[in-house]
Amino acid sequence: MNAAPPMMNRNAAILSSTLLSCLMTSCGSMKMPAFFRNPSSEAVVYALGPRDGFSSPLNGSLKPACPALVFDHADFQLTAAHQQALNGLAQEMLKNKKARLLIAGYTVPNLPPDHARSLSERRALAVRQRLIELGLDAANVQTVGFGNDFSPSGPSSDVVVIYRQN
Repeated sequence: MNAAPPMMNRNAAILSSTLLSCLMTSCGSMKMPAFFRNPSSEAVVYALGPRDGFSSPLNGSLKPACPALVFDHADFQLTAAHQQALNGLAQEMLKNKKARLLIAGYTVPNLPPDHARSLSERRALAVRQRLIELGLDAANVQTVGFGNDFSPSGPSSDVVVIYRQN
C-alpha cells in the first residue's frame, strides 16, 4: 500500500483543522436543542400526560358531534346504522363550511397495543372516507386512532367518537 505524499497529508490536515475551526466558532451562536437544555429552566410539556388522574384534552375543548358509532369487536366496516348517523351529521356539517371534525377511534383494553391502534385507525379512516364522500372538505376532517391507549375518562370499547371543533 502506497503512503500519501507528505505534502498531501499536510494539506488535508490544514483543511480539516480549518473546517473544524469554522464549525466550532459558528456553533457558539447556535441555540442548543431542547433535549440538551436544563429541564428546570423551562416548562416540560407531555403529549399525553400521566395515566393516573389524566383528563383527556378532547373532553374539554371538543364536543361530540353525534352519538358514538359502535363497532363489532374486530370489524372496521361501516354498518347501515353508521351510514344513517353519518348522513345526518354530513347534512348538518355542510351548513357550516368552516366546521372541523376530529374522528377518534377506540378499542377494548384486552387487544395487543399495535393491533388495537391499527384497528382504531382503520375505523376512524372509514368514517372519514364516508364523510368526505358525503361532501365534507377533507381538510376539515382529521382522524386519530387511540387503540386501547386512552385516558381513564375516555371510551374503553369498540367505538368511534366524532368531535366537533368550532
